[in-house]
Amino acid sequence: LEVGCGTGRNLNVLRSTFPEASITGLDLSADMLRIAKQRTHGVQLVQRAYDTPAGGFDLILCSYALSMFNPGWERAIETAAADLNPGGIIAVVDFSHTGTKWFETWMQRNHVRMQGHLWPLLRQHFTTLSDTRHPSYFGLWHYGIHIGRKRP
Repeated sequence: LEVGCGTGRNLNVLRSTFPEASITGLDLSADMLRIAKQRTHGVQLVQRAYDTPAGGFDLILCSYALSMFNPGWERAIETAAADLNPGGIIAVVDFSHTGTKWFETWMQRNHVRMQGHLWPLLRQHFTTLSDTRHPSYFGLWHYGIHIGRKRP
């Protein structure tokens, strides 16, 4: 499952990486899913918010989506914890933080929250396998990568 699949860019990568898997892309935006439908093959696309489990998954990917769920990011993380099969993996890459107030304000105007808020809740709900932050654009902002496993 890719939560917040947008235009489907990652879905074809998932399809080629896991050719036998059932791949689902979920997004709230009908416009994004229209583009994803044209760009993808062999995947199921679902339009809705990610606030209730969609069915058991072995892997859930969230790529630059959770920081845009305002409100709703907490519920999406909780839903992913419920949605993963035993031993399942969550992979999150997203905006983390910035030390530059004007950039934070600019991103908020574009519906992106950059306050490092995702990572503590991910660590709380999943057994952390990897949790890193990386500078981007000469340190203007940082992104994070969290890989976690469903807790027993």
